[in-house]
Amino acid sequence: MASLAFFTISFIVLALLSYKGASVRPSVPALFVFGDSLADVGNNNYLDIPVNLKSNYLYYGIDFPGRVATGRFTNGFNSIDYIAQNLGFKMSPPPYLSIKNTQQMNQGVSFASSGSGILKTTNNVTLNMATQVKYFKHVTHAMKKKLGARLCKDTLAKSLYIVVTASNDMFAYYASTEAGNSTANTQFISGLVDKFIDQLTSIYKHGGRKLAIYGTGQIGCIPYLRNLVPSGGCIEELNQLSLQFNTVAKQRIHQLSNQLAGFNYSYSNSYNVASTILASPTAFGFTEIKSACCGAGKFNGAEQCNPNATYCSSRNEYFFWDWVHPTQAIYNLTSYFSLYANSTSLVEPVNFKQLVDL
Repeated sequence: MASLAFFTISFIVLALLSYKGASVRPSVPALFVFGDSLADVGNNNYLDIPVNLKSNYLYYGIDFPGRVATGRFTNGFNSIDYIAQNLGFKMSPPPYLSIKNTQQMNQGVSFASSGSGILKTTNNVTLNMATQVKYFKHVTHAMKKKLGARLCKDTLAKSLYIVVTASNDMFAYYASTEAGNSTANTQFISGLVDKFIDQLTSIYKHGGRKLAIYGTGQIGCIPYLRNLVPSGGCIEELNQLSLQFNTVAKQRIHQLSNQLAGFNYSYSNSYNVASTILASPTAFGFTEIKSACCGAGKFNGAEQCNPNATYCSSRNEYFFWDWVHPTQAIYNLTSYFSLYANSTSLVEPVNFKQLVDL
């Protein structure tokens, strides 16, 4: 772990020094984003849903340009924003529900929705993955009408598809079962991955060829859950589910790549990325890795960030922004892992930038 941490710190320093912001011309024609609150840039603003599934209010967005609460579940930018900037876009693609004309789709669309999951049963008020894929199909039809069949096919094939999902499915499963039965856990993960593979296949059938997939992280260690555990520790059953999901998903996605002509992918192992940061947090500039910056109660995990909450001033030193989600400092850091790391324990079989260049 020490050698990996040393490699990672060196790599991040070099990446940050070499990064100069958006280039003149984007590396891909468009970005299409699927997933949950780790990727949401505002779709939930347009839904009539409980306030805890939204983030278009203070103190969210306190470090976003103009101090605007956009619907991102963090204090500023999320990883999608940083990936978009690194690939030459001025900003990440707009939320699907905000789009009023096809001109707004020119450089992609975000379908991500906080609270959503792979399974429809995980959350029935936000945009689950099946709905997101359906909306993507609508977008491809609009693009075909505008660009013509040949140019549309070429544009879709060269574009990048970012997928960030599955955590909420495991939260919901744990809430109903406590993940106490190993056989049932294995069956759940197998079925979850089956459905996920179906959704990735649908993206492929509608034109997607380059899929950048985020694995699930240490979901049992979020401040909300630490607040519920008397010892303040992690819920290891959830972490084990996450590890199981990553293992099975990577195997099945690799198999899928051998079955579908032209299907290319990169799998960012968020669990190992988090482990690397947490093994040497101060080396990366982080001094607080358990408590949220904004919230209330133990670990600031008893309440969601809101206008009445307390929030820290040293936000760049915190791993978590609120009771569930990372700070923009973490998103900035992890986006570099996904884009540029050349260790297969962090991202495989290629990194996101290599995937773009295929």
